[in-house]
Amino acid sequence: MAKNCFVSIVGLPNSGKSSLLNTLLDFPVSIVSSKSQTTRDLINGIYNEDNLQIVFVDTPGFHKKINNLSNVLNKAVINSIEDIDVVLFLHPVNWKISNQSQQLVEKIANVKNKIAVLTKLDLIDDQQIIETKVAELKQLGFKKVFGYSTEFKVAKQDLLEEIKSYAYESDLFFEQEDITDQPARFFAKEIIRKQLLLNLKEEVPHQSAIVIERFSEANPKHIEIDAIIYVGRKSHLPIVVGKNGTMLGKIGTAARLELEELLQSKVVLKNKVKISPKWFDNKKTIKKMGYE
Repeated sequence: MAKNCFVSIVGLPNSGKSSLLNTLLDFPVSIVSSKSQTTRDLINGIYNEDNLQIVFVDTPGFHKKINNLSNVLNKAVINSIEDIDVVLFLHPVNWKISNQSQQLVEKIANVKNKIAVLTKLDLIDDQQIIETKVAELKQLGFKKVFGYSTEFKVAKQDLLEEIKSYAYESDLFFEQEDITDQPARFFAKEIIRKQLLLNLKEEVPHQSAIVIERFSEANPKHIEIDAIIYVGRKSHLPIVVGKNGTMLGKIGTAARLELEELLQSKVVLKNKVKISPKWFDNKKTIKKMGYE
């Protein structure tokens, strides 16, 4: 009979959650950038072997509550561990265990199967520092600690084997060809937001949201996408648009090319920029943007 396992990946912003998921799946399910708060949605990534399926849930970074959007995202993290089989707690080896980290550890304290994963090991070449961090995590209640870095993919297979040991017999939840349960229009939104993160600075991308107005696959070889980029402040609009529309054009071109590679189709992408004042503090508007 087939086996399943559901795994939630949690950690502070920029701790390497999305990078780990993409490495485990050998596919870019989650967008990755060097900036914090890259992930805003719960994203399912599906690992398949013969009669075995592991569903990884990539979560937003657990961070300080600075606005209503922060509250919504933190609740999503906590909700992700309900009825979960395994929790992976990610912590960069070069970070101190902060109060925020300890708060998250407390939130997952009652999860029976929890594993700590030390990330960004390529940034440290002192084994003593690594061993000290492993000891600190074990003091927090983690019986198993694994290491990982995007450069060396340390212990990827060891981590997978450990997770497989928690799998239980049941029918598969997804087709074995599936890598995620997210639709193509979701990736359109995420890829546009990725380009905002890569091309804009400070709070501008973090106070922006993408809404896909239209996603037409009437012709599978010619996909048409209309998107709205909402900014939270009037002063952000000219930054996103740029002089004579140059920044918006740069963002749109990069997103279109990435979408064409992902979808294996010609893509016509039209982006508009609108102001939604302080949308990130308005509960109704946050829901309208797709976060709840």
